[in-house]
Amino acid sequence: MNTFKYIFGFVVILVLQLLCSEFINLWPILYISVIPLLVILLPPDTSTYLVMLCGFAIGLLTDALSDGILGLNAACCTLLAACRNLITRPMRRYDIQTEEMDLNYGEFRPGKLVMLLLASYLIFFIPYVLIDGPMGKGVLYLSLRIILNVAVNVVIAYLLVRLWIRRFF
Repeated sequence: MNTFKYIFGFVVILVLQLLCSEFINLWPILYISVIPLLVILLPPDTSTYLVMLCGFAIGLLTDALSDGILGLNAACCTLLAACRNLITRPMRRYDIQTEEMDLNYGEFRPGKLVMLLLASYLIFFIPYVLIDGPMGKGVLYLSLRIILNVAVNVVIAYLLVRLWIRRFF
């Protein structure tokens, strides 16, 4: 993997997240988030502890540079990082040349990629919505908010992966 391309893609996704947080406010219950992609796209051979640390740092940086509850993205990214190996394990393949397990997002079939993104965004948004403000809100409102956020963000993440990210990761 070309390290420069990986770091460049990482920085571009982080800047895209900050721009989305600051300037795109479509609806009060909808939050556009691309930072779960940063956690999922970390190299597959990275240890879980390092991925959790990176997830926490990415989330905290996003929280610090945008409006919102400080630590909310950090907590959700850390949880996603802790579950990353669990959701990516069935999608890894054995590479004979390097004799290692490989995870190439550019080669995923659409169904596999959607399932990975769906699991990732569910793990990210369920605690996000529950921490963000369940006070006085009904179960229907919280469920609608989770479903809407997951659906919209999975479509955005799918388009990002298919059109642009596979060039960097």
